[in-house]
Order: sequence, then structure tokens, then C-alpha cells
Amino acid sequence: MSDWPVVSARRFETFVRWSTYAVVTTPIVTLLSGLFGSGLPVGEHLVTIIVATVLAVLLVVGNVLVSRRSVDIVVGQERRLPAAGVVAWAAVLVVTVAALLTIPAPATGVTVAAAVGSAAASLVPVLGARRTLALNAGIIALAIPFAALVGLPLLIVSVLIVSVGLWAGWSSVWTLRVLNELQSVHEDRAALALANERLRISRDLHDVFGRTLATIAVKSELSSELMRRGRVERAADEMAEVRRLAGEAGAEVRRVVRGELQTTWQAELDGAQSLLGSAGIQCMVTGDPVPAGAADALAWVVREGVTNMLRHSTATRVTIATAVEDGEAQLTITNDGAGTAPPGSADPNAGTGLRAMSERIRALGGRAETRRDGDWFLVDAVVPLTEGESP
Repeated sequence: MSDWPVVSARRFETFVRWSTYAVVTTPIVTLLSGLFGSGLPVGEHLVTIIVATVLAVLLVVGNVLVSRRSVDIVVGQERRLPAAGVVAWAAVLVVTVAALLTIPAPATGVTVAAAVGSAAASLVPVLGARRTLALNAGIIALAIPFAALVGLPLLIVSVLIVSVGLWAGWSSVWTLRVLNELQSVHEDRAALALANERLRISRDLHDVFGRTLATIAVKSELSSELMRRGRVERAADEMAEVRRLAGEAGAEVRRVVRGELQTTWQAELDGAQSLLGSAGIQCMVTGDPVPAGAADALAWVVREGVTNMLRHSTATRVTIATAVEDGEAQLTITNDGAGTAPPGSADPNAGTGLRAMSERIRALGGRAETRRDGDWFLVDAVVPLTEGESP
């Protein structure tokens, strides 16, 4: 799975950080350009200029620290802004604005607006759209009384500078939030895909090796019985079959891991009859032909149902019955070993394989259940058919 959302989020986070730092450093830039490019007599206002410059530098440092912490909050690295730091930073802002207003330079109004706007932009990353709008409106309301001092055109320009800085910062952070959410979804999808793959492998290994090990157990027991009866050649044939099954187990593991495991209705039906016959259990197959759309799912039911029966019952007779009616394919596996299971054996209803089988059927919109009827144990499965497959 591609990791482009992760890379994009990290790159855009870097862009947001440095673009925010650039915005919040505008007070010192506008201050210096305004003071030294306006023809103001430096000698007469040297102390004021130095104080204002120092305050602007402190404000910029505070802006950078606050904006850094604000972006950290957005990306989940910090919980909150320190209250003492915010108070000190706000105090520096107030004193800086007061000092700038004492300088009779033509661009003082723009410098003040840049200072206020950059400070406000430092907080924007932790604000939503409504709070940013409220902050913008509050700054505009506070700026109106200065119209007589700096003039209406300059006031409008100053307000525009503040507003553009605020919303440029907000839009960048909003985009970063979206990318972070996309990254989180991407990671969740990857984790879910990994969990599903592990579940598939676990379920398929259970289904495949449950049947394989049950077959090996039956044939090994049969071989031992044949040896006790002196039928050496038949016992050797059964042991050769056991070796063949063991050899196929490795190939089955590889198919399971690669997701290439396939099963068919007829193959499972033939395998079930052969396995039950080797165990000395009578097996009768009856009913309607199974449509192709339901064959694979019901084949898994046959595999798990027969394997579960061999493990947990002492059945002597088994019936596999199918029916196709009312747009559904129905399968019922019955055995007469429910009431004669040895003490301490597991309840067939409690097997993880039967639960996995039920999950397979439910995923197709069908249903599967197990039940007892006296000495009989029944596995019922129903799979809905598409309109073209219905009889």
C-alpha cells in the first residue's frame, strides 16, 4: 500500500511551519523598513526606535514560539500552550504597539497592523473557523478608533493585512488537518488490512489443516488396525497415502499464504465421502444440484462440518442433503454421534471452525447454525442465490 499520504502530510507540515514563521516575523521587517525608509530623524527618536526595535524582536521570538507550539498541538505533539508564556507574549505585544504609536512615522499604522496581525496569526493554528472569524472581527473593531489617527485608507490597508495573514494561516492549517486525518485513515486502513489478512490466513490454515490432520489421523488409525490384522500391503498403502498428504501440506501452506487456496463443491464432496468411508462411517449424499454461485461457500461448510464431526463425535452415519428453493441454496449435514460423544470431548457447537464457517456464510448474506435433535447433530447452511441462478 502506498505511503503517499504520510509523506505529503509531513512535507506540508514543514511548509505550514515555515510559512507561519515567515508571517509572524513581519513586525521586525515592517518596523525596520518603515523607520529607516521614511526619512524620520533618527537622532531625535533614537531611544524610542531602539526600544521599539527590541520589543519587536521580542515579539517576533514570542510569535515563533507560540506558533510552533500551536502547530505542535495541531499535529498532536503538545497538549496546550503554557499560560505564563501566553501572558508574557501578550504583554510584549501591548507594549510594542504602544511604543510604535509614539513614533511619528508615516508607516506606523501599517507597522502596528502587521504586529497585531502576526501575533494573531500565531494563535490561528489552534483556532477553528468560527474563533478565527471572531478574532478577525475583534481586531477590526479595535482598529476603528485609530481611523482618525492614521487615516481611513491606511486603516483599510492595515485591516486587509491582518485579515489576509489570519486566513492564509488558517487555510494552511486546515489543509494540514485534512492531510493528517487522511494519514490517520490511511494508517487505520493498513492496520485493518493487516488484521484481515492475518484473520484470513488463520481461518484458512484452520480449515485446510483441520481436514488434512483429520484425514491423516483416520488413515494412520486405519493403518494400525490393518497391521494388527496382518494386512500389511493394505496398511502400507494407507501409510503411503499419509506420506502423500503430509507432502501436500507444505504446498497448501504456500497457497494459503499467497491467497490462492481454492475449493470446489464436487472435490469437497468426494473428499468427504472418501474420508468418512476410510473411518468406517456410512455417508449418503442426496438432494438438488448446487448452483455455481453457492457451491464454493457450501463446499467450505462440508469441509468444516465433516472435520468437526470426526474430531468431536462417534458418528456411524452421515447424511449430506441439499435443496434449492425460494432463491436459496440449502445444505444440511447430519450425523448420529451427538449423543454418544466420549466424556470430556468438546461440544461441536463451540468449535472455532464452525464460527469461522458461520462468518463466511454471513458475509454472503446467508446464515449457518448448528443444533441437536436427540442423538443427531445437524449443521444447517443457507446461501442466497442471484436471480439468474434461481431455479
